[in-house]
Amino acid sequence: MPPILQDLQDVLRGFKMTLDFNKLFSAVLGIILSVIWVLVVIVFASAYKLIDASPFELVSVLISPKLGLCSFFQVALSSIQTVSLGGYAVLVVLVLGLLAIWSVFAGSITRLATVEFAKGEKLGTQESIAFSTKRFWSYFWCPLTPVLGVLFFIACNVIGGLLGKIQIAGELAVAIGFPLAILSGFLIVFIGVIGFIGFFLMYPTISTEGSDTFDAMSRAYSYVLSRPAHFLSLLICILVCGAILAYFTSLVACAVMQTTYYTVGFGMGAKFETIREFLAVVGGGGTSAALGGVTMKFAALMMMLYIILVKVLVGGIVVAFAGSASTIAYLILRKDVDGTELFDVYTEEEEVVPETNENSGAPGTEEKAAEVKAPEKPAPKPAPEPPKADENKPPDESSGGNGSSSERPE
Repeated sequence: MPPILQDLQDVLRGFKMTLDFNKLFSAVLGIILSVIWVLVVIVFASAYKLIDASPFELVSVLISPKLGLCSFFQVALSSIQTVSLGGYAVLVVLVLGLLAIWSVFAGSITRLATVEFAKGEKLGTQESIAFSTKRFWSYFWCPLTPVLGVLFFIACNVIGGLLGKIQIAGELAVAIGFPLAILSGFLIVFIGVIGFIGFFLMYPTISTEGSDTFDAMSRAYSYVLSRPAHFLSLLICILVCGAILAYFTSLVACAVMQTTYYTVGFGMGAKFETIREFLAVVGGGGTSAALGGVTMKFAALMMMLYIILVKVLVGGIVVAFAGSASTIAYLILRKDVDGTELFDVYTEEEEVVPETNENSGAPGTEEKAAEVKAPEKPAPKPAPEPPKADENKPPDESSGGNGSSSERPE
């Protein structure tokens, strides 16, 4: 079988692994927290006039039956893409918050996928989240470290350019040190490009090896540079399969919602059409349509929530597939580069507590105590036998012939 077909066959196993409750739960919960975080940041930033955006614009995208989660995050990012310092500060806070959220839930998804693909076992959500939480900072710094490296070398070139503004000395310094600027530019491209395309290997590295940020970065860069053709083959398979999955799930969700609209509307009649018109107007940013009583408003509100949940579920399926497929790609590349078997996965073991006098009552102590034998007492010496009477010796006269002494009269 050609390598590309073998890679495609392995990546396709990610479809089956995606349909797992624990992975979907982690993905859905991560998306919900991400949406809440974006809304909170936009609300506070708009309240302090740091950005010119309204949170109602994002809400209208969420409840719109036609727009998906990609449109939501696109609108959120476009609303804070300003040249002001406040806009950049809001962007940094937004990205750091999202990174903190997905350091837990993306780590949980990749840990679940690692154990399932390598050992054929399934962990619980609590165990996987505990694993990712324990290594939170390793997950958190993985994507930030290449970014900080790029920013560092950019700052070096900018500082060198500022020195060039000095008369004579600055010009000479730039002329002499320009090769260093070229080297810095090469490192910017190298760290940025390899880090960007190899990012999806970093989280599976920590989930598989139980290691830290440095090991995740070194393995990602090493695998990309050691097997570039194999890496690109897996990357293309993941992107193509992910795009097909996203389109198919979105199409199915749209068909389900449209079928639900028509069937429920056929029975409910004009009332349901009024609710649909209200949702369409609110989602499109137009003037709100009039609803009837409180029950109609409640029905419209619940339908908004159902639309949001359907969108979140579609996004959760795509995220779960991305985590599963990237984990499969990492395990395959690790075997190709390092020769490590697929089933070789880090497993946390219980720590053994050394036995002391304080924990002598711990389980197993009784068995050890039973093995220690008490010192044996020396056997008692036999009592000496009384001397035997000599039969040939005549009896004592004072004994009266019977061997017993007679009493002396007073």
